[in-house]
Amino acid sequence: MATTASVAAVAEMIEAGAFGPDGRFVSFALDEQNAENAHFASMILYGTVMIVDRDGRRQNHQLVFKFKHSSPDLRAFFKNDLQFYNEKLFYERIAPFLLMCYPPNDDDTHATTPAICRYFYGRNDCGELWHRDVVVLGNETVHGYQSAVTNHRLCLDFDHLVVAIRVLAKFHSLSYRAKNVDRDKFTDLMAKVKDTQWDDEGRWFIGRLEGLISVALDKLTVRRGDDQRAHRFQTELLADASDTLRRVMEPVEPLSVLCHGDFNRNNLMFKYDDDGRPVDALAYDMATVRYGSPAIDLSFFLYMNTDRQTRDDHWDALLDAYCETLAAAAGDVPVPDRGQLDVEMREHAFYGLAHTSFFLRMLLEEQKPIEPLKIIGMNDDEVLEFLLSYGGERATDWVADIVQHYLNTTYSEMSP
Repeated sequence: MATTASVAAVAEMIEAGAFGPDGRFVSFALDEQNAENAHFASMILYGTVMIVDRDGRRQNHQLVFKFKHSSPDLRAFFKNDLQFYNEKLFYERIAPFLLMCYPPNDDDTHATTPAICRYFYGRNDCGELWHRDVVVLGNETVHGYQSAVTNHRLCLDFDHLVVAIRVLAKFHSLSYRAKNVDRDKFTDLMAKVKDTQWDDEGRWFIGRLEGLISVALDKLTVRRGDDQRAHRFQTELLADASDTLRRVMEPVEPLSVLCHGDFNRNNLMFKYDDDGRPVDALAYDMATVRYGSPAIDLSFFLYMNTDRQTRDDHWDALLDAYCETLAAAAGDVPVPDRGQLDVEMREHAFYGLAHTSFFLRMLLEEQKPIEPLKIIGMNDDEVLEFLLSYGGERATDWVADIVQHYLNTTYSEMSP
C-alpha cells in the first residue's frame, strides 16, 4: 500500500511543482535503506524518484515519505492528524519565517543557523482522506548525515553530545531572533501549533506518572536512606505529577522558544569528518514541536542520552556549550546566560524526568519486544503495571540515577 501511496504522492508533487515547473515522472524505486516501520508514530518509506525537467534533463531525488497508520486506533493513539498538521506548519510557515529573520548579509549564517531537512510536499486532509496524507522530505544521507541510533542505543559519547547541544542552541536561537524581528507574527505562528501530548479532557497518556517515578525514589531510599530533597520532591511535585508536568510545559516569557519536543538520538543524524569525529547534526521529525522553556528540549535530551558518569563529568560543559553557541547564533539579540538557564532547568526539567521515566524503560528492555500500543484500552493502573514490566531492575536503577541528578540540581540549596 505504501509504495502505491508514495507513487501517488509523487504525482501530486509533480502537479504542485515540487520538483520545478513542467516536470515529468519517469520512475520510482524503493531504496535499500527502506524501513517502512522505522517509527512508532508513523509509517516511513524511503525511495528515489526520477523526474525529467522542462529542458529534458533527468533528476534523481532521494526522498523520505511519512504516512499515517492504517489502523484508526493507531492514528488516534499517536494523534497522527495533529502531528502531520504540526509538521506541515513547521516546514511551510514557521521555518521559512524563522530563517528569514537572520540578517541577509550575515557572513556567519552558515555557521550559526541549524541545518533543516529539505521539505518537498505535505498533505493533511484527515477524515476519510487520511490515506492520501503524507509528508515528504529529502533523504539527508545524500548530504553525508548518518543515524547514530545503531551505535549509540543507550547514550551518546561526549563528542556527539556537544555537537547535538550546539545544534539545539542554534535551533533555539531562531526563536529569539524572530521575536526580536517581528514578535506579533512569531506569537501568531506559535499559537497555531497544536498540542500532541494531552487529550481532549486534559489528561496525559500516563495517568499514574507519579507511580513510575516513585519506584525510582524507592530505589534511592534503599541506596542512601532518607533524603530531605526526596521528601520535598514527593510533596511538592509528585503529589500531582500530571499537574506538575502541565505547569512546566506552559511557556513563560521572555525565555520561551519553539522546542523540537522530541530532541533525542532517534531523531538526530550526524555528519562526520575524515577521522570519524562528529562535526554537525541534523534534527528531523518536527511533528511534536511546541512553544515552551528551552529546558524542555535540554532536559529530555540530556537525561535520555547520558549515563550517570557522563552527567557527573560533563553536565556543566554541555550547558556551557549550549549557552556559548546560543549567544553566538543570536548575535546582538538578548538570550539567557548560564545563570538564567540553570533557573530554567530547575523550574522545567521535570519534563525530561517525566518522559525518560517510561521511555528509557522500553529502550533498556532486552527480553521482549517493545509494544507500547498495548496501552490502548488500558486503565491507569494497567498502564503503570505495563510500563514497569519493561527494563527490570536495570531500568529502575537507570531512572533512579536521573532522579538523583534532578534532586541534586533542583534542590541544590539543601543538604542530602
